[in-house]
Amino acid sequence: MNYTETFEEFASKVGPMDLALYAGVGLILWVLFKDKLSPVQTLLGGLVEKFKNASPLKPVTPVAVVVPSVKPVVTTKEDIFFKLIVSWKQTRDLAAECGCVKAVEVADQMFPYLSPVVCGDKEST
Repeated sequence: MNYTETFEEFASKVGPMDLALYAGVGLILWVLFKDKLSPVQTLLGGLVEKFKNASPLKPVTPVAVVVPSVKPVVTTKEDIFFKLIVSWKQTRDLAAECGCVKAVEVADQMFPYLSPVVCGDKEST
C-alpha cells in the first residue's frame, strides 16, 4: 500500500462502488448520531436562513394584507335546535327520495311528532 500517493492519484482510483460505500457509511453514522446532530442542524439552518434573508438579490415587493372583519357567531340553543331539525328533514327527504324505507322509518322515530306521516295520521283520526 502506497501512503505517499497524491490526492489526484487517489481521486483517479475512486469509482462508483467506493462512492456507494462512503454514502452507506455516512448514512449509518447519521442514523446512529442523528440525536447528537440535531443542535448542529438547527444552528446550520439558522445560519442558512440568515444568509437567505440578508441576500441583496431578494426582491422586495409590498403585499397588501386584507383582513375581513368577521363578527363572532353567537349560537343560541334555539339556533342549534333549528339546525338539527333542518338536518333531520334533509336526511329524511333524501332517504325518501332514494326509496330507503327503513331509513325513513328510523328518521321518523327520531322526531316522531315532526314526521309528516305521523302528523297526517293524527289529523285523519
